[in-house]
Amino acid sequence: MILPGFWSQQDPLEIEHPLPVGKTEMQAFMDDLIQLTGNYADKTSMEFAIASVLIHAPSDKGSLSKRYFLDRLRKSAANQVASQVFQDIKEQQAAAQAAAQAKVVEDTTPSVVSNVKPE
Repeated sequence: MILPGFWSQQDPLEIEHPLPVGKTEMQAFMDDLIQLTGNYADKTSMEFAIASVLIHAPSDKGSLSKRYFLDRLRKSAANQVASQVFQDIKEQQAAAQAAAQAKVVEDTTPSVVSNVKPE
């Protein structure tokens, strides 16, 4: 059974709010978003990420939803993890390549017998 008015309720995270314009407003705004995200990183890193999302927001928007920020913060956190995975794979590939090259050098270098006595 669907209750009357059920579909008319708007998700509070979807409601657009005016963007902060003062330091006190900005701090409260960031604290609220950090609490909603579940702390993907330390507070300073989260504040940096929020400020970055805000700076990159469309210039014709004076109000944005919290969902706008939450989605981008999650994407940013996922990007950092993916970037670390790329880095780890690159390091593993470089180590494997170095080991393979060392093996080729070892296999192609002639053996030197050190205990041969001249006649």
